[in-house]
Amino acid sequence: MRKGERFLKNWFLDFNFFKSIDLFFIQLTLALTVLGLIFAFLSSTYESNRLTNSFWSLGLKQLIAFILGFILLLLFQKLHYKFWYKTTWLIAFTVLFIMLVTVFSPLGKVSGGSQRWIDLGIIQFQPAEIAKFTVILLLTRFLTKYKWFEFKSYYYLIFIFGLILIILKQPDLGSATILFLLFMELSFLFGWPLWILFLFSLLTGLIGYLKIYNTPYQLERIQYWQDPYLDPQGKGYNLIQAMYALALGNFWGVGLGNSIQKQGHLPIPHSDFIFAVIAEEVGFLGVSAILILFITWILRGLYLVNKVENKYGKMLGSAIIFLIGTQATVNIAVAVGLLPVTGVTLPFFSCGGTSLIVTLAMCGILFNIISTANLEATNNK
Repeated sequence: MRKGERFLKNWFLDFNFFKSIDLFFIQLTLALTVLGLIFAFLSSTYESNRLTNSFWSLGLKQLIAFILGFILLLLFQKLHYKFWYKTTWLIAFTVLFIMLVTVFSPLGKVSGGSQRWIDLGIIQFQPAEIAKFTVILLLTRFLTKYKWFEFKSYYYLIFIFGLILIILKQPDLGSATILFLLFMELSFLFGWPLWILFLFSLLTGLIGYLKIYNTPYQLERIQYWQDPYLDPQGKGYNLIQAMYALALGNFWGVGLGNSIQKQGHLPIPHSDFIFAVIAEEVGFLGVSAILILFITWILRGLYLVNKVENKYGKMLGSAIIFLIGTQATVNIAVAVGLLPVTGVTLPFFSCGGTSLIVTLAMCGILFNIISTANLEATNNK
């Protein structure tokens, strides 16, 4: 057997996609993706017209991102999930290089006061979204292979928090916070002692408090979150407009495509504050349905992953679900005023090509973990 053929046999699974994965979970994922595309188009029309004189330019970019992401989903659902265990460090060093280029080279593009994008002319992308997946790979391999007191485990911890610090340097406090929460969630679920996590949380919280206290714009963000009417036309403007959108939606909503706030009133209505636009257009009833859909997706995913016998597969699947769930929670909490304003996208929904592509790619890996476990369970009967 040739080397290439042996590689394909070892790493790619030969089975029917829809037959080996839980159909209900596939339907939930497709429902979130389709709804996300619809609201991405509807929420971006005004901004598209303002920027490009076309109502559909941002929506079409999102559609292209969906196509690329769906191709990766189909590829990764056939690629055995243990491939990611073997290539973790190669991916980690590659992403570290890309992150350093983003922050410390002219290729890094500054937008909204943050240097988060790499601009290659014809395309631009946000490496922090790929870094989130890289942190997942490092964290799951670390928790699979080492205990908290083993010396080699600190290589992983140093690398993980090195990536988080680079993300903070951009600055991207929202993404860094999500990764820290993910670290705590997985460490708690998979065996770290509570007293270690408590001390670690205390130390991190103290460092975060000192950083925010000594960073004027971050301290102002906290102050204007507590009372946005201190500066209603400046620092508190985003949150006030989001509140207006939620109020206008009432119970039934103003109707699909009829949002007033997206028409130049609410900043970034197609990305960071897309949930507020959704709430305005479909109201409390529609938003409740979307929240139930998200919660059902998370619970169903955790139920399926919990049946995976392989420790690494269970951890990797759980990490993907927790990342998407945590990011959705933070975005929604910001939109309704429960958290300070941060630039975090709503998975499946927000316009942002890199975010959607990475989310769909991770869903492909998740499908592979579930399908592999189902096949192994069937073969063992």
